Amino acid sequence: MNDDMDLDNWLAKAAATPVSPSAALTARILADADAAQPRPQPQAARVRPSRGLMAWLSDLAEGLGGRRALAGLSLASVAGLFLGVADPSALQSLAGLIAGDLTAVEQMDLLPATDILWTEN
Repeated sequence: MNDDMDLDNWLAKAAATPVSPSAALTARILADADAAQPRPQPQAARVRPSRGLMAWLSDLAEGLGGRRALAGLSLASVAGLFLGVADPSALQSLAGLIAGDLTAVEQMDLLPATDILWTEN
């Protein structure tokens, strides 16, 4: 029991006298942290078309968010075109399945308009 009280006394003394690091230690820590920071690499100047249609398209692509945003926009456009052109009978049979008609699950064709793409010549 005396050992527990001794430990409590030691911890109370340690909490009462805070220890601050020396200036040399702080300088070494900051120097190590500065050395570990990544340095920006100089980038080559971008060659832009001077004028005309290519300059306008380049400005449009940058205004939309760059190459990645343009790729996402084109993917969404193609998906929207497909959904707009696709045969709606697949959606009707899917709605019947959701409504509770489970008898024709094996005979359901979700993409009936694309059967011609799967045939061999």
